[in-house]
Amino acid sequence: MLPILIALAQLFEAYMRWLPFSMHETEESKRKIFLCLALWSVASIFLYGFIFAHFGVNAVTYKSIVMLGWLPYFLISLRLLRRQFLQHLFVLGMAAILSLIQHTVAMTITLLNFSAPFEIIFYEATFYLLLFAISFPLFKNFFVKLLPSREFFDLRPQGIYIAILPLITVLAPLIRIADDVLVHSWTERLSRIYLPVVFFFFYRYILSAAKNFYDMQRLERSKIFLEEKLASLKDYNEWIQENRTRVSVMRHDLRHSYNLIYTLLQNGEVDKALEHIRAQKKFLED
Repeated sequence: MLPILIALAQLFEAYMRWLPFSMHETEESKRKIFLCLALWSVASIFLYGFIFAHFGVNAVTYKSIVMLGWLPYFLISLRLLRRQFLQHLFVLGMAAILSLIQHTVAMTITLLNFSAPFEIIFYEATFYLLLFAISFPLFKNFFVKLLPSREFFDLRPQGIYIAILPLITVLAPLIRIADDVLVHSWTERLSRIYLPVVFFFFYRYILSAAKNFYDMQRLERSKIFLEEKLASLKDYNEWIQENRTRVSVMRHDLRHSYNLIYTLLQNGEVDKALEHIRAQKKFLED
């Protein structure tokens, strides 16, 4: 039963990490990734059962499976979801923070009711899965809107810092619990919640900074567009003025030509008038 609980929890975690990318996926790609994740989830049940059967259900085996079980799901998502690696890294870190908080709460609830090592491991996995299911409607909307724009991650080196920041935040608590101790002190468990909560407040600052960045980008694009529009209008105005000058010159030349023809015809100099007309015709043709 324990391998099934762990596999289901990791499958739900993988689904949560998929949500930030879901808005841009086709139905075909969704079916493909769901199938791959589900197949690995089934295979992992047998793998975890084998590990527990051969190495026992203890702190080392349980922590190893929980801390490393995300990797195949992450590689599947990385392969099938065509996004930046930094975006995947950011989502992974945010999901790890949420998972750490829920595992800490689940362990606290378990220790209030059970004391035997196997019971602690089994019911911690059970309570974690229940907490995940209960909180899913709340965090689903959060994860759907989790990712800032890709342009934010394209910034160098700021985009790299933002992408790895969640993992850095969660790395210190994970290193402290990566041992063979099943139950840690209350102080240490509280610190696991304190650091991620502080980060979530910092994440609000990241979103605010991202919004300011987008606004600046839009203003810059608007400025460039208006400058180009102004330059085009200036060129158009110069062209209009130039054409007006040309038309004025042509009008003056035509007036002079008509007056000359009229004068020649009044004086009976028809041949000269015709010669002038032929010259004007040749000039226009040339």
